[in-house]
Amino acid sequence: MRRTEREPSSYGQGRKRIWWYVRSVSAAFGFGIVQANDWQAQRSAASGKSSAPSPLDELCALASEASGIVFEPFVASSYAELMASIDDGAVGLAWLPPVPTIELENRRAASVLAIPARNGQTLYHAAFIVRRGGPKTLAELRTRRAAWVERDSAAGYLVPRMHLAAQGFDVLRFFARELFVHSHAAVIDAVVAGEADVGATFCNCDPTTGKVLRSAWQDEAGQSIRPIEPLVTMGPIPNDALVASSNLPAHARSALTRWLLALDDRSRAIFEGMLGSGDFRVPAQNHYEMLRHALRAAHARGHDALPPESRMRMRIGR
Repeated sequence: MRRTEREPSSYGQGRKRIWWYVRSVSAAFGFGIVQANDWQAQRSAASGKSSAPSPLDELCALASEASGIVFEPFVASSYAELMASIDDGAVGLAWLPPVPTIELENRRAASVLAIPARNGQTLYHAAFIVRRGGPKTLAELRTRRAAWVERDSAAGYLVPRMHLAAQGFDVLRFFARELFVHSHAAVIDAVVAGEADVGATFCNCDPTTGKVLRSAWQDEAGQSIRPIEPLVTMGPIPNDALVASSNLPAHARSALTRWLLALDDRSRAIFEGMLGSGDFRVPAQNHYEMLRHALRAAHARGHDALPPESRMRMRIGR
């Protein structure tokens, strides 16, 4: 694989330099994830300094065997970096939440291979969470402190803000302070620790009763293991997805899809441990349409904007 140096793109402003890769047919593609992934932090803490291959290393080997294309681990510091690496051709396969997925699909830079089903569902929900005994209504959140994941998180920022706006609240002036903490686990920690009065995170709900069935504040039996209560749930939202770059050959995309739909036992176990599901489905053609339209409306009205700097704080370090 040969590399050449070019002037930084608009994405690379502020970096000393960006290396652009010129690929040969046999060159490796990255299998991309974001460093702030909750599952990755948990696995890293559990493995410590073990020399055993990481789950991502194993998945790269399995994806390479299934597709005939060499994949190597690629860990990005943000979804913006991961998306730019897909655009540049460095990453051929990536695990992405719905909002970056929609952005890549809109500009034909990538397409969805498959999405995981959790509890038989390919959709999930967002929730505003509070400490047990905290605010009981959305109106009581006015002038409180909010904890978000990051700006491009559907459940951790965008959908909850759109819900507030739909209820008639001015989302640009609603909270007294807004903290971005980079992961769903960190949102829960911020609420439990009293750093924030309310947080936005994900959950899975029963489609009939609306009861929360699965969340980061519950155990496998659905019992709360943190002093957290859901104030309101919102959705549904399309699940995260395995996304293939348009630079990946068509035969490789087809082979990877077949692999995901008929996983061997080892591949299924790794996906279940990393992502909470080894059951993949091909999404319907309109799977993202409702969220895509909602994002357009949010952007047109400014609801996806960052809060004023005087009320916003980004937690440093991940």
